[in-house]
Amino acid sequence: MITLNFPFSREQLSKNLNIIINVCQRGGIIIYPTETFYAIGGNALDRKLGERLSEIKKRPPDKPFPCLAGSRKALNLLVSDWPEKALLLADRYWPGALTLVLNGYRDLPRAILGEDGSVAVRWSPHPLLNELAKLTDLPLISTSANLSGQPAAVKAEELDPQLLAAASLLIIADNQNSDLRPSTIIDARIDPPLLLRLGAVVVKEIQASNP
Repeated sequence: MITLNFPFSREQLSKNLNIIINVCQRGGIIIYPTETFYAIGGNALDRKLGERLSEIKKRPPDKPFPCLAGSRKALNLLVSDWPEKALLLADRYWPGALTLVLNGYRDLPRAILGEDGSVAVRWSPHPLLNELAKLTDLPLISTSANLSGQPAAVKAEELDPQLLAAASLLIIADNQNSDLRPSTIIDARIDPPLLLRLGAVVVKEIQASNP
């Protein structure tokens, strides 16, 4: 397993970003930091990756994985329809710890596409994703780096050995943020949008309709 420490120096930046991209393009599993917890994932468009992740995490295969992106172009590889309210929420709260459930393309891998045709997406403000977005529009599967039912990892030392053994790449950057709530999840396909999980972002626009 390759291990990288983020942030990268100016001398390391280009080389390390290309290492990450190459691992993802080859279908490798990566463990990486986000603004909330460590995530495990890889190329969201890889049809075999999600199946492997479900087995590794002991996660039900019919439970789709959320996705992370660092650009609008990457999001548009997943999302087929942007309702007006979804665009307003995205403009106000992205990049940020807000996950939007939207309609996905019908030919997306089953690991990220719900039975109802939905896909859960988030634009992360983490600087690693910002750097990657300068070189690639590849969206990532982004599920917490823990076995199903176990606590999420805030520090690299908390990562489960089984996950580390399965990963091709580990990017270390322990979160110094004191707010360790997961992302807020909103179904933005409907009007008014529906709050599914309250997390790190409080979306005032929908509180009245979702007591």
